[in-house]
Amino acid sequence: MILNVNEVELLKLLCWCKNAPAPSEWSIGIFNTQNISALEHFGFVFTSRNRKNIRPRLSAYRVLEKIGYSFKADAAPQTRQRILDRRNTAAKILFTFYSAGADVFKDTIGETSGRAVYVPSFAARGASIGNPFGSTKFYGIFQTAGTLYLVFHADDAGVYFQKELTLFHSYIDQSPVQNTGLIFIGGSSSEIGDTVFHEQSSTGNAKKKYNTDSFGRVFSMTSLPVHFVPVGSVGAQMLRYMAIGHYRERLAKMILRKSCRPPYDALPDTDAIHFQPPYLPAVVALDMDVKRIDRAVSAAKGQGYPKIVLYALPEQAPFLREHYRGAADVIAVDAERLDKEVGGTNPSGNAVPYVTKEGRCIDVADFSAYRKNKT
Repeated sequence: MILNVNEVELLKLLCWCKNAPAPSEWSIGIFNTQNISALEHFGFVFTSRNRKNIRPRLSAYRVLEKIGYSFKADAAPQTRQRILDRRNTAAKILFTFYSAGADVFKDTIGETSGRAVYVPSFAARGASIGNPFGSTKFYGIFQTAGTLYLVFHADDAGVYFQKELTLFHSYIDQSPVQNTGLIFIGGSSSEIGDTVFHEQSSTGNAKKKYNTDSFGRVFSMTSLPVHFVPVGSVGAQMLRYMAIGHYRERLAKMILRKSCRPPYDALPDTDAIHFQPPYLPAVVALDMDVKRIDRAVSAAKGQGYPKIVLYALPEQAPFLREHYRGAADVIAVDAERLDKEVGGTNPSGNAVPYVTKEGRCIDVADFSAYRKNKT
């Protein structure tokens, strides 16, 4: 068996994350059951007994080391379920950014370039002297040419918002990028919306061990942009758009084509004018910046418009229709056509043999198999 580019990339991702959820819980196209079975057969990865975790073996770290990629393995197998669950969540999030075309193998932000960067929190912690992020809950930092985003996984646990925001701004202080925003990431747009806007009331007399801020409170107290991004292929599509320079204007032109008209001067949070009477203000909502949509709805109402129009991806439409019922008409765009025009990436589409810098292929016969029944 000769390892191809996809398999080497998968080994890099697994060794970087240390473990990832099983393929049955992941459908973004980075890997599938057949990919894992092949790597497992040749002793590079193994599946946990409960079938929920995929983990790289030492042989995976060794083969990557031989071709110039160095990753740090656990000193001993991790068994704490809380840590394994967080790692699985972190892997899902990281794979989403990877599928969006971001460079995910960084431990610090750097100079802006043509490619977006995602620094996972475990890498930022490891690269920071004194580990200032030790008790924080963020999952990563996403850097585009124009904005730096702090990424949270929207759940009932909440975050230490003021502390995390302070550390975030301190961490990015030397960056030439000045605009900042928040990304709430979760299973779907509707799930994120439920977490933010329909908080579960506390029951009983149970006390929280830590005084965290709920995502509803974070949303209400911040003036930063807040984007709702689902894990998986839809989230990757959104992140690709957000990494494009002047993406709001460019997406408006792609969606409306010859019918695209600039927004009304008094409504800066809108992106165009809908092409049909009564020519309502329109927002390209594909980035799901919900704070901006809220401002656009309020400003349009103040200007005498009964509602606005939102252009959205099909996955986003149910949440937007429910949340802005009576305040906005939601039009689902042709996501496949739009992604082709933008130039969507295919992370699993490179099955050619991997060639090292020395010009040779990697044959697994070169490395002793590290199988489950061997010590």
